[in-house]
Amino acid sequence: SIQVETLPENEGPSFFLPKYGQLTTYALTDGVDMTQAQEITDTLMTITPAEFGAQVVLSDMMMETSRDSFFEVGAKILRDSFDRQQDQTLCDDGDAYSIAIGSAGTALNVGHLMAGVAAISDAGRAADGTAGRGGEIAPPPYYAALTPPQIHSLNKTLAGGIGAAGATQISPMTEKANGFGGSFMIPGIGVTVLSDTNFNKDANDDVKGMVYAKMAQILVELGKGAGVEKERDPSLRAWELNYVGRWARGEYNDGWGREALFDSARPTS
Repeated sequence: SIQVETLPENEGPSFFLPKYGQLTTYALTDGVDMTQAQEITDTLMTITPAEFGAQVVLSDMMMETSRDSFFEVGAKILRDSFDRQQDQTLCDDGDAYSIAIGSAGTALNVGHLMAGVAAISDAGRAADGTAGRGGEIAPPPYYAALTPPQIHSLNKTLAGGIGAAGATQISPMTEKANGFGGSFMIPGIGVTVLSDTNFNKDANDDVKGMVYAKMAQILVELGKGAGVEKERDPSLRAWELNYVGRWARGEYNDGWGREALFDSARPTS
C-alpha cells in the first residue's frame, strides 16, 4: 500500500527522486510576447538502502533424524521474519507524520477516517483561518492501516451502512476485515482499510495507526530483492541458511499522511 521502487544493481548506493515545484499560468494579451518566464525548481529526495538479514543453522544430525524438509521450512521462516521486520518498521512510520487524528483512549469511528481522508485530500491548502488556494493534494489511492480491535470499533459504526450505528447487521463490504489481515474499501469515502497486527501497542492499549496516500512514503529495494542462500560449513557439520535483503524507505510528503491514535483494547462486545 506504499509506493515501491527498485534501485538497479551497479547504479550507485542511493535512489534519487526529484520533487518538482509548481508553475503559475498567466492571462495573455493577443499579439504581446510572454515575459513571465519561470524556472522549473526541484528538491531531491535521497533514499539509501541498507542490509537486513537473518540466519539459521541446520545441523547434519538434525537433518538426518528429522522427517521435515528443513531447507524449505527454514527458508519460509526466514522469509516470514524478514517480512515481519519490514512491516513493523513501516507500521512505526505512522508516528512520523507531523499531524495526528484521534487521541489516546478514543474509540475509532467512521467520522475519524472521513476527517483523515479530507485532511490529506486538502493537503497544501492554506491553514485554517488563513486565506489561500489549494496546493498539491495527495494523489489517490488512500489507505488506513489499523489494528483488528480498531477495525472492530470502526465496523460497529458501519453496521448496516454508514451512520447506522444502532444496526445489528454488518455491512457486507466490511465482513472480511473482521479478522486480522483483511481489507475493505468504505464506499463514498475512498479509503481502503488494512488490518495489521504489527503495530506497537502501549501499556494503555493505544496504537498509532495511520491514514495516508500511497505516494506519502517510498520504499526502495536494491537489485533483485530479498532472498535466501545456503552455504555448507564442513567443520560445523551443518548448513547455513542466510536470508538477506537491501531496502530503505523515506517520507515523500508529510502532509499526505496522518497519524491515527486510537484505543486498541481487545473488544468484548
